[in-house]
Amino acid sequence: MPGLTRRAVIGAAMAFAAGLAQPALAEEGQPYFGPEAVDLSVLLVPPPATGSTAARAELDELKALQAAASEDRKQQAIADAGRNYQRFAATTSLAAVDAARLPLTVALIQRVLDTVEAVTAPAKRFFNRPRPPLEDATITPLIKLPDSPAYPSGHATFATATAIVLSAMAPEKRAELMARAASFAESRLVAGVHHPTDIGAGFASGALIAQKLAEDAAFQADLATARAELRAALGLN
Repeated sequence: MPGLTRRAVIGAAMAFAAGLAQPALAEEGQPYFGPEAVDLSVLLVPPPATGSTAARAELDELKALQAAASEDRKQQAIADAGRNYQRFAATTSLAAVDAARLPLTVALIQRVLDTVEAVTAPAKRFFNRPRPPLEDATITPLIKLPDSPAYPSGHATFATATAIVLSAMAPEKRAELMARAASFAESRLVAGVHHPTDIGAGFASGALIAQKLAEDAAFQADLATARAELRAALGLN
């Protein structure tokens, strides 16, 4: 991703992760909150209008990025279609620890994903932006085109929120986690299923969700136990 975008992710992560305190993992499979807590329809700047000069420029940028991607990068983009702790950690040093040893951490990130989905789904419907291949038939997606609208990117939102949360648990890993968030989000461009501004909106959405998580008592309780588990597994004092 462009340098400015990477710096934005890292800056947001450091700011919000610093606020995550370390106060039982609550029941998993449920979001910590929904759009009533983070209303992206009013917090995000709308995307460029379909057919506008800005929108066409984004499509050209996307096609250039796809054309320049190596086969290995394309395969990573396909693999990154999955959203969970294991896939996010796959290209980081956290992958050295079997996820089976991290049930609390995996469950925590699953609840972060549940929260991301609860918050982004109504925003996607509100902005209702078509996916790139629906605007330009010369763009071929590498994966099955998602049924949901494009803006904001749920993957970029998940990657940013996850990187911030994991950085609060293991600040020693912050740099690589932030880099992984950028790479995970960029995979959606390589895959041809998002515009660049979808990704930027996802970065902002993930940071906003992470900020609200920092204020959530249930999340803080879960974070404390998961943090101890992850740090012990990584051999961090």
